[in-house]
Amino acid sequence: MTLESGAPEGLTTSDLHKAFGDHAVLRGVDLTVPDGAFAAVLGASGSGKTTLLRILAGFERPDRGVVAVGGVVLDDDHHHVRAERRRIGYVPQEGSLFPHLTVEGNVGFGLRAREGREAEVAELLERVGLAGLGRRYPHQLSGGQQQRVALARALAVRPHIVLLDEPFASLDAGLRATVRADVRAAVRRSGATAILVTHDQDEALSIADPVAVIRDGVVAQAASPRDLYESPVDPDLAGFVGEANLIEGTSYGSTAETALGWLQLRDDHRPARQRITVLIRPEQLRVAPFAEGGPGVAARVVEAGFHGHDALVHLVTEDAAAAPMVARVVGGIWLEAGARVTLKVVGPVHCWPRPPAGDAHPGLPAAVPEAGPG
Repeated sequence: MTLESGAPEGLTTSDLHKAFGDHAVLRGVDLTVPDGAFAAVLGASGSGKTTLLRILAGFERPDRGVVAVGGVVLDDDHHHVRAERRRIGYVPQEGSLFPHLTVEGNVGFGLRAREGREAEVAELLERVGLAGLGRRYPHQLSGGQQQRVALARALAVRPHIVLLDEPFASLDAGLRATVRADVRAAVRRSGATAILVTHDQDEALSIADPVAVIRDGVVAQAASPRDLYESPVDPDLAGFVGEANLIEGTSYGSTAETALGWLQLRDDHRPARQRITVLIRPEQLRVAPFAEGGPGVAARVVEAGFHGHDALVHLVTEDAAAAPMVARVVGGIWLEAGARVTLKVVGPVHCWPRPPAGDAHPGLPAAVPEAGPG
């Protein structure tokens, strides 16, 4: 089966499994990427994200499961559409350009010789910001320019889906942000649905519409970047997508009692007197000079890492009731190790229920006091 040019975009996988020998890589991946979305599949090394991308492209066959684009099945127990017939563009990590071909030759490699071909290649190069560079060879280009050529080559076949396999990993930090913004804009203009595979949390959260985190061969959570960051499904995922302060507490409906005071919960439907783990992001911690009797919890600075636009400050509370904390301080504020400060949590926090008293969570009282805020 071949996807016709008028077929709708959008991609789904269902119960996708893949093993190499005795090593199971994918263990039942269910994923839906909406039409026209720029999605990211985020995962650590060995999580199965590249194997998933190769199956979507048609380079590997799943052991079990279904891959479909626009309702057309590309892979299941009975069908397999070859890679060259899938109308899927693929951008590898290193670009993989033909060194003996010019930029124009690389972009037009997969196009049939026909009238208007040169104009089509020129339009693609302009779309990816390489107008006027068609006569150059790959070795005459920067790393960012080579990645743009690889994208133009993938877009040349007018794909329904564009797959990007960590295409920015080899670029330096300053260039990476510019190139990925240009790539996103070019894909948007093409109207294709895009799936970016990456291990870079900042990259996934900044460039993608939906983000799917793959962990141990399954999708642990798929959500918008904001929901993924603010409401991760569990503490492990919270730490994977950003700095996370995790403290114990007790919920009373919409609020919780913790070592950092009474906090507003993002989910206000918690039952009263439930043992919880609370997530506090570093930017939710306000650090102020210590004032005796003032608001907040007393703490001391352990160390501060200056990053120019902000600093990550590591602290411990003076009563040791909470685990060590990390706060993000914006601007030129510099805090010396040993400085005495106060901490205050700003905004609602996310939480998860903890096991009942007596189950493997030391540190929380066996009996929760009959109390509430105020």
